[in-house]
Amino acid sequence: RMGCGSSFDASDGPRTVVVFGSTGLLGGAIARRLLQEPFLYKVRCVTRRSSGEKARELAEHGAVIVNADLGETKSLEKALEGADIMFLTTHYWEEKNKEKEVIKGLNAIDAAIQCGVKHIIFNGSENVKKIIGKECNHLDSKSAIEEYIREVDNPSVDVTGINNSLPGINFTILRLPFWLENFYSVFKPHKLKHAVYAVALPLEGSELDVMSVEDVGEIVASILRRPRQYYGKTLNLSVESLSMENIVDTFNRHFDNRKFTDPKIRIKDMEKFQFPGSKDLAAMFEFYQSGQAVRDIKLTRKLNPHALTFDRWLSENRDKVEEALREAN
Repeated sequence: RMGCGSSFDASDGPRTVVVFGSTGLLGGAIARRLLQEPFLYKVRCVTRRSSGEKARELAEHGAVIVNADLGETKSLEKALEGADIMFLTTHYWEEKNKEKEVIKGLNAIDAAIQCGVKHIIFNGSENVKKIIGKECNHLDSKSAIEEYIREVDNPSVDVTGINNSLPGINFTILRLPFWLENFYSVFKPHKLKHAVYAVALPLEGSELDVMSVEDVGEIVASILRRPRQYYGKTLNLSVESLSMENIVDTFNRHFDNRKFTDPKIRIKDMEKFQFPGSKDLAAMFEFYQSGQAVRDIKLTRKLNPHALTFDRWLSENRDKVEEALREAN
């Protein structure tokens, strides 16, 4: 086949893992974790900014940095040549274009199949539109890619219309809950007045499944220790489920110089917010509230016994949150 060498048997030495999004939070967490075991994994980090600081840091820890673009199939085949495993995460917020995100995801899947990659791990999602009847672009895009992976895994379904003889692939889908890292980025508490902050999450009495993205690294390492056990599986991850009260109390415990409150915002308030993507985020919370986002805390803790609770995460990331609060308008 064009552009790809076949990959070697696992017994020949370390397996080559290609990590997409490695300069972002999720891909970065996975790359850093696998780089700790050079006898088991050769880590190849795909980025479009190979000269950036994050790429340089990964290279210093032993990663091979590959310049590739999810929009360009040729560059993907080069990045995946001889690889055994691919970790794929796609990014909606960069272009805020669901169709483009889906096409990029399918490009990576096609290139992986073309290159004989043995195992694909993908950061997927449920189909929110199907569940609640509202568009949730940043999750529905991942759901569409996930659906494609399942179809290609069943070679009797002719997805491409061209080639029915492609072998099925082994895949593991991860579905993440709300990222704790959101608390120093998209969902940082906003300032109401001096030293008083609102934590504006529209939970409306429901609970929120959470985990730190950093802890997904160990989860992927656990999967790769016993890959066959996780072929064809969808893993619904969460470290704990929190009420608004839990969240606000935890903030107040960790920052005694500030007061945090729950402004009790609702889905319908969030839909009216003026920032780009507010409707998608409102739909995400409506989906969380629907009870259809089933997450498995026991499984998550089995895969990563040291995964941080919100309380412990806040102790360890206090400075990052502190900095975000200083910038809070």
